Amino acid sequence: MKKILSAFLIAAVALTLCLSFAACAPESQTVEEFGNIDYKTVLKDYLEYPDAANDAKMNAVERNVKDIVDDDSLTDAKKIVQIMERATLNEIECDHFAYFRNQMGETKIGDKSGQLIYQRLRKQSDTLKDDTTIKLPVNHNFGGTETSFVTSAVIRYVNNGKYNRIEKASDIVYNEETGILEVAKWKKGSKWDETESAMSSRSYDEARKTCINWGLENVVDSSKAISIESKTDDKGNVYYQLKFSIDVAVANADGTTIGRLENDNSGKNMRYEYCDIVAEIWQNGLAKRYQINESWSGKIGKLMLWYEGSATSKSEIIFSYSEADMDNSKTEAIYQGILNK
Repeated sequence: MKKILSAFLIAAVALTLCLSFAACAPESQTVEEFGNIDYKTVLKDYLEYPDAANDAKMNAVERNVKDIVDDDSLTDAKKIVQIMERATLNEIECDHFAYFRNQMGETKIGDKSGQLIYQRLRKQSDTLKDDTTIKLPVNHNFGGTETSFVTSAVIRYVNNGKYNRIEKASDIVYNEETGILEVAKWKKGSKWDETESAMSSRSYDEARKTCINWGLENVVDSSKAISIESKTDDKGNVYYQLKFSIDVAVANADGTTIGRLENDNSGKNMRYEYCDIVAEIWQNGLAKRYQINESWSGKIGKLMLWYEGSATSKSEIIFSYSEADMDNSKTEAIYQGILNK
């Protein structure tokens, strides 16, 4: 009887999910060639040294990145852990920032598979949060239920003390010329005109760019190649390039790391297979660029409907700290367009 009931409930959940997403076998966009992103189309001053307001904030930080690099009592592995933690905290403490994340890889859900693109453009200060996240599977054979797990487009917009969630009202399209995910039409989301401070988004969980718990001193794999190299950009600004791998045995045994991994991917019983990182950090302590190559496995789903899943992905995250890249006029126009309908 219990088995029959379980089967009935799973079928009911599957039917509900299929109905919620219109069809159980949606068409997949075919992408012949993934384009190289011209990051200037999303951030004018990406990879440029932080402006004066941000530099002043970083000068007030005690034991910043340069102090850690210069600490001869630490191994390179321990330096990297402390640098990554400090850079994460500095995103919370800086004056303002913007970044664009492009993440692409292969995802398997049950016996289905496809390529997944995830992009995020975020602009943040104490008074503004302009945060767009778009996720789209392409070249896939997922059914409607699986597709629902890996498809979304949301703008989280906080301005003038009000929070508005804006959701897609048309299909997500991958532009093969620009490499950017696009949504033509947007609509009012589940939260609208709610009182909220943009400062509430300046938290550690929002600032972290991986699931790795940098509080673990031994999470960097000392048996693999590790390097910390001082470099200079074409304008004479100094930054550090870190190359390292995560000890996945340590990461998988850590509840904080795995909890984040499961939360970020709507999963359970998850584990890392590998995670390799190249991080560039300005000498003043602010992130310049991250490149993350990783793989995980576990279960993906919701309610009582779970699939064995796995993913491999490569991410590039580029940062800007200029006032020009805090321009929120595009999102404001979307917001005003919804208001005036």
